[in-house]
Formats: sequence, structure tokens, C-alpha cells
Amino acid sequence: MVFDNLIIRARSLSKSYGSEDVLTDFNIDIWYGSIFGILGVSGSGKTTALRLLAGFENPDQGIIEMHNKVIFDEKTNLPPEKRKIGMVFQDYALFPHLTVEKNIAFGLSKDEIKNGRLDEVIGMTNLSSYRKKFPQDISGGQQQRVALARALAPKPEVVLLDEPFTSLDAQMARDLREEVVSLLRATKTTGIIVTHDQEEALSVCDIVSVLEKGKVIQSATPQEIYLNPISQTVANSVGDPNIIKGISTNGRVKTSLGTFNSAYDGELDVSIRPECIEVNLDSNGGYVVKECIFYGHDQVISFENKNGEIFRARSLPSMIFEPGDQVCIDVTEVTTFPSKL
Repeated sequence: MVFDNLIIRARSLSKSYGSEDVLTDFNIDIWYGSIFGILGVSGSGKTTALRLLAGFENPDQGIIEMHNKVIFDEKTNLPPEKRKIGMVFQDYALFPHLTVEKNIAFGLSKDEIKNGRLDEVIGMTNLSSYRKKFPQDISGGQQQRVALARALAPKPEVVLLDEPFTSLDAQMARDLREEVVSLLRATKTTGIIVTHDQEEALSVCDIVSVLEKGKVIQSATPQEIYLNPISQTVANSVGDPNIIKGISTNGRVKTSLGTFNSAYDGELDVSIRPECIEVNLDSNGGYVVKECIFYGHDQVISFENKNGEIFRARSLPSMIFEPGDQVCIDVTEVTTFPSKL
């Protein structure tokens, strides 16, 4: 998918609470009509970044632009209600004393309600049969729909979603993710999703920024992030790779799982994703199966080398492995990084 118009640009944002630096030199570009993901562990600064973009809090320094116009810098601070940005909070933040329809109508004018905007949003979010109910009387998934409907009702240009599916069960989260993406696409609303869930980020977003300690360390398409991470941190953020040490000379890195090509020389960290290791039964193989966990659609095989190091491979469940089986392996792809000091 190609995006032409930049809708939000943030440059050199920083935010501290007391002596704690939450964001440092935070930079992002958000394209109109895209679904943008900010991926990071708890405490990495994800929610703070959203709050700064929305205007709920002010950066200590930096610049935020929308449509190439400054909405925050040392001289300018456009208030939240004028930024045309909606927000879906992690805990939904619904008003318990208001019905579903009154929650959704909260940000609408009387004229907008009279002209049918409330009914339109309730219909598009499949909430017609719940409009007279109170939040505490509907499921978590329905509450999430109400929160999204309320954010979409005023026709914002951007909707921010803070860990929107965390509290839902796995199937509900998948179903609702698809609905949210469809709604954002249908309404041509730019979405920014904060998440710690790699599956969510990779499956939903057009662009993903990986955040570590308040700083974006890589921003790219999900495919680029997964296949070509620029660091071990990024690799770990979007998978569970085997990380092993190696020494590279003349572009060849020697490791305990074999020798591979590398763009670097010297001491390296070598990342090998489990799905890039093919395991086969072999009575003369140099590895021994320690455990095989069956997931239905695939299986994860833990195997050990002669040095006692344990690695993981992921494969289709077409071959059964038992603890103690001797196996051989074939590594199809590796990624290398200079070792951290």
C-alpha cells in the first residue's frame, strides 16, 4: 500500500517525569490513511507518546506537526479539542452513568446528532441493539466498540488506540482487530495503535515503529521489521529467535549451529528464527531432541547440541519428534548484528 500525504510528524520529542526519562529523541512520520503501530514492552514510553500526540500532555521539548503545520513547539500548543484526534483508551474510559448511545454522542453537537451522525456511527459499529444499555451491562468486546464509536463519531483525522485489545480473549481480540481495521479503512481514518503484542503489530499495521527506552530504534513495514531487523532488540520484539554468539572473518561467521555469511566481521550476535531451522530424524545426527510442543497448526522442537546448548525450531506437525531422538538440522536464514558490549 502506497501513502502520499504526511499527516503527523514528530521530531526530537522528549518527556520526563521527575528524574525518569520516558521519551528521548522520539521521531515518527504518520501517513494519511495508514495504520501505524508503536511496538514496545511495558514502560518503553508507548502510552506517553500517544498522550503527547493527542495533546493531553506536553513534551518537554520537540516539535509536532499536522499537515506540515506546527501544533506543538516552544511557542505553539494547539489544544486537544482542536487537533482532530480521537483516542480509544486501554480501559475504554466509558461513562458508567450514560447509555451506549449517550457515550457515543458525548463529542457530537446537537446539529450533528439531528443530522444522523449518531445513528450512522452506531450502525457502522454494529451497536444498534445495545444503544440503550449501560457499559457495565455489555461485554468487553462491545465496550471496546463503544469506545471506538465515540472516538470516530466527530470524524477525527486520526484515531489513537492504546493497547485496544489487551483485555479481550484471543478469539475476540482477533475478530475485533479485523473490525477495527475495516472501520478505519472504510472511513479513511488514520490509526495509531500502541501495543506490546507482536502478532497484533505485524498483522494490522502498515508501518511499525519499535520503541526501546523511549526511543524509536527501527521504523519500517512489518515485513522489513521481521525479516531485516537492525538490532537484536528489534529481532526479539517481533519473534523469539535463537541468539547465539559467533566470530566472523572475511564475511563468514562461525557459530555452534554452523558457519554462515555475514555483512560484518568480528564478534557477532547471530539471530536464527525457529522457523528457519529444518529438523530431520537422523540416527547419526549431532543434535538430540529435548522437547516437542504441539500447537496444532505447528510444533516447536527444542534440541540440544553436544555442548549442552539448547535451541528451538518451528515446523509443521507432519513429523513426530520424541525426547531423545537424534536429529540433523538445516538452517535456511540468519541475521547478524555486532555483539553488544
